[in-house]
Amino acid sequence: MSKYLVRFVFGAGIALVAGIIGMAFGSKAGGLFLAFPAVLPASLTLIEEKGGREEAAIDSEGAMLGAIALVVYALLVSLTVAPWGVVISLAVSILVWAALAFALFKLVMATFHHEPAPP
Repeated sequence: MSKYLVRFVFGAGIALVAGIIGMAFGSKAGGLFLAFPAVLPASLTLIEEKGGREEAAIDSEGAMLGAIALVVYALLVSLTVAPWGVVISLAVSILVWAALAFALFKLVMATFHHEPAPP
């Protein structure tokens, strides 16, 4: 039970810090810190318990690559939402995010984990 409490407190603490930053420096700064995946630390500890440290490390790499792609998503939305409209901007941006996250993951797996490179 204490493991679940620690995970809950950690996630709530991240949201609290993001809220404080938002109040002190504005909603853009707070939103940037709120983007921290509060569920990730809890998930990684569960994955490590069930699958081991190597499995958790690979999952953390995937989360990092997804976050990089998410930055591209946010930039693309911010540049296209006014000229294209919300629906088209979000649809295109999510497709770009998915393609980039997948491509980055395959590239890292091929480079560092000795899997075949993507075609």
